Amino acid sequence: MVIKVILLLVFFAVMLGIGFYSRKHATDVNGFVLGGRSVGPWLTAFAYGTSYFSAVVFVGYAGQFGYKYGLASTWIGIGNAVLGSLLAWV
Repeated sequence: MVIKVILLLVFFAVMLGIGFYSRKHATDVNGFVLGGRSVGPWLTAFAYGTSYFSAVVFVGYAGQFGYKYGLASTWIGIGNAVLGSLLAWV
């Protein structure tokens, strides 16, 4: 239990450090939300993919069907991940 608390505190410390470091570079909302429009297409595609997969496929959709139908609904999440990534890259 002590190790878990220590790791959680280290995580929070790292996140606060990144936040304070990044605060200098994002001076307005455009810079914070869009990275000053200087991130390029690859980073934009990765940001879209991670947001889509974490929110829709793995947490929302798969979690809902996993709760309703059990382990057999894992194939729905796998199918969404494969199809979603294919469509994002095409």
